[in-house]
Amino acid sequence: MSLSRGQLAGECAPRWSHTKPVLSSAPRGWDGISVDLFRARDVDFVAQYPDHTVSVILRGPLNLLQRRHGRMQRRTMRAGDIIVTPVGEPKLLSHREEAEVLKVRIAPLLLDRVIADFCPASGSVELLDDFGTRDAHIEGVARALLAEARSGGVAGPLYVESLANQLIVHLLRHHSSAGRRVEDAAAPLPRYKLRRATEYINDNLRESLALKDIARTVSMSPYHFAHVFKQTVGVTPHHYVIERRIEKAKSLLRDTAWPVTQIAQQVGYTNPSHFSTVFQRFTGHSPRAYRHDA
Repeated sequence: MSLSRGQLAGECAPRWSHTKPVLSSAPRGWDGISVDLFRARDVDFVAQYPDHTVSVILRGPLNLLQRRHGRMQRRTMRAGDIIVTPVGEPKLLSHREEAEVLKVRIAPLLLDRVIADFCPASGSVELLDDFGTRDAHIEGVARALLAEARSGGVAGPLYVESLANQLIVHLLRHHSSAGRRVEDAAAPLPRYKLRRATEYINDNLRESLALKDIARTVSMSPYHFAHVFKQTVGVTPHHYVIERRIEKAKSLLRDTAWPVTQIAQQVGYTNPSHFSTVFQRFTGHSPRAYRHDA
């Protein structure tokens, strides 16, 4: 028989409960996904998450006890270990060692939308409990989301949506009841839809582009569009937008005397330092050096 939250709490009353993360993406207002960073030791608590939660151990080792669905599990967790917790029953967690844990939360509605796009013939699809596994892809995406939260969101919503798409599709393929039944997007984007999407991007490079707005121009769901766009073009919408912004910035550096800060704004970067970093990564030159050599 499964245990209620009260029963769990009765067996091991919470001695410590981490109510506040040391860092959270909540102020960023990301759509359907968030990250929280916790640091704690001497933990005994009962948790029931309203979102699907992927926990990444950033600092260990720690001897972690979990009880959920009437099953007690104890494992030594090390940096890089992953815990996947679908919404549902509460869980008891306990450890004594100092730990640093990153929690990525995915709203059930967002997961359902992606399931509808990628698992149309798979019937009911659920994430699976996974207590202590290694998954380099999940760890990489989670750390990228954490870095974006730390930066104050300088890369913008399109970057976060791209990471969320990668994470959810990977979870469906490797940590869900659908498994390998998750479909690759069928056909590439028709030429007229690709033209419509790229024209919208080029016309709005100065704006804070969001995946849902680009997808709306071709009457597709955001995550299905992102997957099909990458199949068609070879890069994600986020990467394509960066390429177009850098190309426009190069043109403005060659053909105008505008200051770099103004050019950064013209191509959608409110943070000039971030613009310079991205420009150098893509071209091998700083904006000023590129202008000098052009």
